[in-house]
Amino acid sequence: MQEAFETEQATVAGEELTDSGIRLFTESGEKTVYEVETSTGERIEATTDHPFRTPDGMVDLAELEVGDGVEVQPFRGIEDETPEDFVVLTEEDFADTNPQLRRVLEKRDVLPLKSTDETFHRLLKIIGYHVGDGSLGGQEQMWFYGEPDDLERIREDIEKVGFKPSEIYTRDRNHDVDGNKFETTEYSFNTSSKAFRRLLIELGVPDGPKVSTGFTTPDYFDRLTDWQQALYFRAYFGAEMNAPAAQHDKNLYCPKVSQTRTAGTVEAGREFFEDLRAFFSRLGIETNGLEEFETESNADHDTVRLRLGIKNDSGNLIRFYSRVGYAYNHEKRRRAVKAIQYLKRKEREREHRTRIADEAKTLADGGTSVEKVKSEFDINGRFIERSIWSGRDGLPRPGEDFPGFEEFCDSVHVGSDLTITTEIESISEVGEKPVYDIGVEHEAHNFLADEFVVSNCGVRMMRTNLTYSDLQGREEELVENLFSNIPSGLGGGGVVQVGGDEIEAILERGMDWALEAGWAVEDDLAHCEDEGFRPEANAEKVSKKAKDRGGNQVGSLGSGNHFLEVQRVTDVFREDVGGAFGLETDQIVVLIHCGSRGLGHQVCTDYLRDIEQAHRGLLDRLPNKELAAAPAGSQLAEDYYGAMCAAINFAWVNRQLIMHRTRQVFERVFDRDWEAMEMDLLYDVAHNIAKKEAHTVEDGGERELFVHRKGATRAFPAGRPELPAAYRDVGQPIIIPGSMGAGSYVLRGGEQSLEETFGSTAHGAGRLMSRTQAKDEFWGEDVRDDLREQNEIYVKAQSGATIAEEAPGVYKDVDEVVRVSDALGIGDKVARTYPVCNIKG
Repeated sequence: MQEAFETEQATVAGEELTDSGIRLFTESGEKTVYEVETSTGERIEATTDHPFRTPDGMVDLAELEVGDGVEVQPFRGIEDETPEDFVVLTEEDFADTNPQLRRVLEKRDVLPLKSTDETFHRLLKIIGYHVGDGSLGGQEQMWFYGEPDDLERIREDIEKVGFKPSEIYTRDRNHDVDGNKFETTEYSFNTSSKAFRRLLIELGVPDGPKVSTGFTTPDYFDRLTDWQQALYFRAYFGAEMNAPAAQHDKNLYCPKVSQTRTAGTVEAGREFFEDLRAFFSRLGIETNGLEEFETESNADHDTVRLRLGIKNDSGNLIRFYSRVGYAYNHEKRRRAVKAIQYLKRKEREREHRTRIADEAKTLADGGTSVEKVKSEFDINGRFIERSIWSGRDGLPRPGEDFPGFEEFCDSVHVGSDLTITTEIESISEVGEKPVYDIGVEHEAHNFLADEFVVSNCGVRMMRTNLTYSDLQGREEELVENLFSNIPSGLGGGGVVQVGGDEIEAILERGMDWALEAGWAVEDDLAHCEDEGFRPEANAEKVSKKAKDRGGNQVGSLGSGNHFLEVQRVTDVFREDVGGAFGLETDQIVVLIHCGSRGLGHQVCTDYLRDIEQAHRGLLDRLPNKELAAAPAGSQLAEDYYGAMCAAINFAWVNRQLIMHRTRQVFERVFDRDWEAMEMDLLYDVAHNIAKKEAHTVEDGGERELFVHRKGATRAFPAGRPELPAAYRDVGQPIIIPGSMGAGSYVLRGGEQSLEETFGSTAHGAGRLMSRTQAKDEFWGEDVRDDLREQNEIYVKAQSGATIAEEAPGVYKDVDEVVRVSDALGIGDKVARTYPVCNIKG
């Protein structure tokens, strides 16, 4: 199977859809496989460690739940087929031209031109578009008309063929249609190469006015594969066919194309459309009959209008938009993506209503009263009555509350790479199956599989009075007990399950709730950032779905790069600061790295959708499609900030319950109270959040700013009023986790951090390779054994794959990360720690 991929290409969702070579094929043996199905019917089978692209970036399936959003690209295209290898054009086709013209074409490798050349495939698109919206000008010129961004793509393809197009021109044009006057702006460019013009004419561009030249599809067309013909037709549709639009609210117009022909060339027009109908028929796309209309004749010819439409039933339109669609017209392509997803939703809604109708009829036939039947279903009572008494022919219409097409279009966003977000409807285990994966050369490091694009936290440290010698010989017992008692891994399950008023209290009050409920002591709050409470938190701005996800995950690690690690202090670089932090060489500490679990993920997903709908214009101006923002001061921004602060409160409580359970495990393993072991919180700080903070700006004044720390942590120097009293004179503790084999660091906020980085520094050693690449490079069991045998580090995880993903070689050199922070004066090096035991989800 690996050999079959060596010459294949994968489709990558980068800034735009593009093809990429496959550089890696892996076979991992049999693993537990899950089927993911979305609300629009996309399905894919994957293992829990396989990443999917979501509105929040790449997320492993292990971290996804029903209701989460995943990004799909519903354009499927046409099955690959090896094209016939034949010569399309030779020098003989240009025998009547100047030899210099032939040399121009030969120099650009378009003579001879073969049916398998990549240049030929570009030219098929160019001529298809020109047939739709191009013209000849003068002796040499070829003109193309369209929108600027689309014209730019055509220009790029012309340049790749080897010719130089003009710049894009702009012209305002006045129109008067039946007394209705209006103005439009026309965009165009031209080429002025005789060789290029002759090349396109030989390939099938009409040599003269389209109405009278008698052109058909090119004479070599019947020798091309369907996907090659689609290159021509898609570009023609991009220029000539109407975009998806609502005819009557929930029904779409037929996509149509038309041509005006003279009476003498109308037969050639019929032949063109018959070729098009045959192409559609092979793809299972039904068309209406060819329509012919007499038109007002021009001064020279009697003319006839020919028009071909695609039948507008949902399944037929889905086949057209997902297999053929448009080229060189990005707006039509975006609308087509929306149309595909809308029609899928519509058909699933109709199927759902059909099942209800059938069940209602069955109940009624069995003697159940109509009123009782109506009470069984959450649907309009009149629908039940009609289903019972009148019966139905075909599928019922969607309900009144089902959105119209234009309403749906306004509610969703299609990215520049033509991806769209849809919700997970189910995740179900389908058994043990062989698992295969690929790696792509493209820098985006993702690919499309069955339409899916596949590929907020914090940290706290607890010190103890134990030394490494106290722990030696008990490492395995400790790691097993920690793994057994601290929930981790995919899905739900926490130290405690809460709901209703309790989840509201956690979101509103943070660590104060944990103190009142007996999960914390006063000293824990005193050594937590903001004392574990964000006063701006607003639980009302957190969705019910988010609260439901968080309710059974309070006190759980989750999966991915989140972990609990027992460490020993190997070095103290600043004795005075180390003393203030309560750190000394050979001391045992515990580091906990996790966040707000599914609740925080859902909060982000919910608001990202709202932001995309409300502030599309702002998002389009941002430098990266992965960025999103709502204007400060807007209601949406305030709502999101309130929800985010509530998620921060949840994360503090989550880590607190894990720490509480860790204290209990240590009590059992070492047979003494946690207070006797002085298991006190050193500090807890949130990562990947935004905060309102006062900072000095360029004019020397102080302003309140939103400081976004993504991949960063707060690093305030001594003197900032936000710091706990214990650290206000020495500076904020900064905890920077490294990899399992490299250890971690404790820093303190540096004097330059406010001036240089708004009081911030790195929050960890970033990854050098993706999770997929890590699993290709490392075998989890080998990593675990090597860590134990060579480094005396005991690791326990839900799977070997998790260990492979977090292998020491996967991460950057944490020593170098800390050296830079220390050298810049934004985070001063205080102590270094080294792993003893580590548990992961």
